[in-house]
Amino acid sequence: MNALPGADPVGRCDAYAADLAWLDRLIEREVLRLRARYELSLDELRGLYVSDAQVDALLDARNGGDVVGTLDGQAQALAGARRLDTPLIDLASRIGLSRFEKDVMLCALAPEIDLRYETLYAYLNNDVSRRHVTVDLALRLLAPGRREYRALLDPGARLFTSGLLEAFDTGAEHRAGLAAGFALSPLATQHLLGLPLADPRLPATLRIADPRSREAEFALLAASAREAVERWEARLRRWPPLVVLQGEGLAEQAAAARLAAERHGFATLPLPLAMIADAASWAAAWPRVRLLARLARALIVLRGDAGTLRDPHMGEHVTRALREMLDDGVMVAWACGADAAWTTRVADLPHTAVALPSPDARERAAAWQTAGRDYGIDAPAELTADLGARFVLPVSRIRAATASASCVGVDGDELRDALSQAAKSQSAQGLDAVATRLRSAHRWSDLVLPPATAGALGEFAAAIAQRETVYRDWGMDARSGRGLLALFAGASGTGKSMAAGVVANEAGLDLFRIDLAAVVSKYIGETEKNLDRIFNAARDSNAVLFFDEADALLGKRAEVKDAHDRYANIEVSYLLQKMEEHTGVVVLATNLAKNIDQAFARRMHYVVEFPRPDAGLRERLWRGMFPAAAPVAAEVDFRYLAEQFETSGGEIRTVALEAAFLASANGCAIGMVQLLHALTRLELKQGHPAGGSRTRQFYARPRHGAEA
Repeated sequence: MNALPGADPVGRCDAYAADLAWLDRLIEREVLRLRARYELSLDELRGLYVSDAQVDALLDARNGGDVVGTLDGQAQALAGARRLDTPLIDLASRIGLSRFEKDVMLCALAPEIDLRYETLYAYLNNDVSRRHVTVDLALRLLAPGRREYRALLDPGARLFTSGLLEAFDTGAEHRAGLAAGFALSPLATQHLLGLPLADPRLPATLRIADPRSREAEFALLAASAREAVERWEARLRRWPPLVVLQGEGLAEQAAAARLAAERHGFATLPLPLAMIADAASWAAAWPRVRLLARLARALIVLRGDAGTLRDPHMGEHVTRALREMLDDGVMVAWACGADAAWTTRVADLPHTAVALPSPDARERAAAWQTAGRDYGIDAPAELTADLGARFVLPVSRIRAATASASCVGVDGDELRDALSQAAKSQSAQGLDAVATRLRSAHRWSDLVLPPATAGALGEFAAAIAQRETVYRDWGMDARSGRGLLALFAGASGTGKSMAAGVVANEAGLDLFRIDLAAVVSKYIGETEKNLDRIFNAARDSNAVLFFDEADALLGKRAEVKDAHDRYANIEVSYLLQKMEEHTGVVVLATNLAKNIDQAFARRMHYVVEFPRPDAGLRERLWRGMFPAAAPVAAEVDFRYLAEQFETSGGEIRTVALEAAFLASANGCAIGMVQLLHALTRLELKQGHPAGGSRTRQFYARPRHGAEA
């Protein structure tokens, strides 16, 4: 809303006709007074600049040369005819300006309506280069002989501190005192003339929100969010100075603030939180931002993740800035994300908090349908329902994902893949910076596990698919939170990482591995900061977090004997807290289940044991390790390898790869020679120097037992 509804710049200029007629009489009175005192006409060079005849012509153009009686009486008569419904009168009433201050603004406005006033001001200032109002000229025109009004034109007076007037001088040296010049600020001029409000000294993004975009913004609000805003509004007696909006999606919170503001007749001024991060630049920008909000009758919509306020310096500055806004009478709505860090920053400020519920699966499915129609995608209902159930996204990201997928003309399974991939991209924003995305093509058929392990893993995968029904529809989140935690315990190479990838693929979610080597720090407090960054980035990720080799952080809390023990226990407790608060899926993998703190084990929804495979499973692993394109000799005895070597799946993969390299280097198929050689080296690495005896046993036995 860059100008008031129905603003007409031409009509607004006409509205000041009576004011300017009155101002003309004051100017004429001052001209004649100066001429009578020989202060103007004795200058023999004045005609080279602005002549008396030129000034007379300018004045006669308005009054027709009809000089009636004393100009004081004429000015008083015209003062009674001045309109009381001009934008200047409205602004003076809103800010509480005196009559003198209002008339000073009229003098500054006159050249913006008619350039002839620049010539008249230059004539009265006795300086053709000073074609604007000065302190001396304003006092002579509006309060002759009343020097007490001079204080109202000091740099610290309200007209200047409010931003309505600005110091102005074209001279090489700054003029002060009576010679000081001033002009209307760009925003004040635009407002009084009905022009779009835009201060060129503010960032280009800082503009009053365009009312034509309201339909697009309100489309971001799900039905439940609109209902929450309406319930809050119904309880209002008056609009609060500070409204804090919480919930999923900054764009949705900003749209809710705008919806409520426009219902109460306010415009909105979006303001990024980052703009007030720099104290020096904000100090210079705030007077202009404040004036813009006042002139537009706008609610400032402060938008930024409250998690950034954990920096003490920035947090304190934001608190001071908020207090300054409220002290200056400006209304603020803060779209602060889902983080609760804002609470410490507004604790001492009058505020009200409004929680916006995140859309449920049905609302998300409807948002996918609506976005599809808007972007020309014919998505079937079963696809949008699946997307709504799998991806917990705010409506703004659903629309962004649909827009991305619409750039490629696909349908059927390709459309499903395109929308799923776009949804994953919208989900993982920020998580790539603190975790490693694991791309896996493994499926259930690739897993070789005991029945009990496979069954527990299937139950965990089914729970991920049913989270929305159980937590949201059945209300179980009120009892246990909305996260889902699983512990994969087993020796190295037993398939924990592969199983995590299979579960993520089954759920249609990305898998991100957390590198604990980069998380755990020897410096006090750094581990907690690292964990905080990870879980903040993962809050809206719709991803499976995989803490591999988590023993470093999941160890049992020890009896406190020194400061090291105390801080180690704090790290464990903090991870417990962050996992309980997290609303997504977390998988922790450990090689030493007995060393896990019981507090972790008790909080795990699923504990999946990955034992070392028996001979039957090992044979399946051996047979499935080689792709169809790999040349495997008929002599390879998979049963012998499974029975003689108690290897894990990871070890079998390592041996198979090494044997393949040996065979390729020798230009032959992968045979028992290469496999046994690789197995011998594996056992030597593991500290079993007698491993080569089984190689000799194989070649000593009858060869007819070999299997293809």
